[in-house]
Amino acid sequence: MKKENALEFLKDIGADVIGSVIFAVGVTVFTTPNEIAPGGVTGIATVLHSVTGMQMGTLTFLLNIPLVLLGLFVIGKRFTISTFRTLFILSVITNILESFLPAYSENTLVASLFGGAAIGIGMGIIFLRGSTTGGTDILGRVLLRYFQHIPLGKILLAIDFIIVAFAGFYYGTLDAALYALVSVYVTERAMDSVLYGFNETRIAYVVTEYPTEVAERVMEETDRGVTYLNGEGGYQRDKKLVIMCAMPSRQFSKFKRIVLEVDHAAFIMVAPASNVIGEGFKETFDEN
Repeated sequence: MKKENALEFLKDIGADVIGSVIFAVGVTVFTTPNEIAPGGVTGIATVLHSVTGMQMGTLTFLLNIPLVLLGLFVIGKRFTISTFRTLFILSVITNILESFLPAYSENTLVASLFGGAAIGIGMGIIFLRGSTTGGTDILGRVLLRYFQHIPLGKILLAIDFIIVAFAGFYYGTLDAALYALVSVYVTERAMDSVLYGFNETRIAYVVTEYPTEVAERVMEETDRGVTYLNGEGGYQRDKKLVIMCAMPSRQFSKFKRIVLEVDHAAFIMVAPASNVIGEGFKETFDEN
């Protein structure tokens, strides 16, 4: 067991390093030199970098400290520790690469596209191992407690929009905000592509000996509802509760981690869902 834990830890570190290198290339080579604030904490750090001249890695780490501490009450101790580890690695690598990588400044649109893609790919690799780069995701979950009628995705989008608007106001041009929006969009698409191809939504079925414990943690930690389905084992004819849960693709790695933490022998089936309508997904409408 200890050997398995050590192997998993090495995989986590490897994903952090690889993801951080790709993320840092996007920031240091493409977005920061072209004054593109790609949303989130990175966007705020980009503006502060222009003001103070401090290294991006250092700024990102310092800005995330209060959010990570806040995460102790939102995402739990274990997840917070992994986030802090990822942030430390990301900050160090960003500072190192910033000191010697050449900046690209030929075309701002190209910079926003490639910068957003690199940031999204890096985040996706980190998310695959169940960690996170912290940032406004934590803040969004806090706000969700007070605005429960608003889906988390819309809260995060609103936060990014405010940061992008602020950056555009600071740089004094509409172009800065527009290029930042392009970068934010490309980041989201690239990250989802790394995690689950181009399917935006997943539907998962879980067969476990601990359905209540799994369902409670999923609802509490992902803000997603679950549905119990009555199932029956084909061999022993024993009755079981099957958990069904629909979620955005980016949440599945966290969903899987939660399930396996409760029951490492759980059976998980996942399928793409092309059209999910309801609370937290597409809004319903009246044809009349």
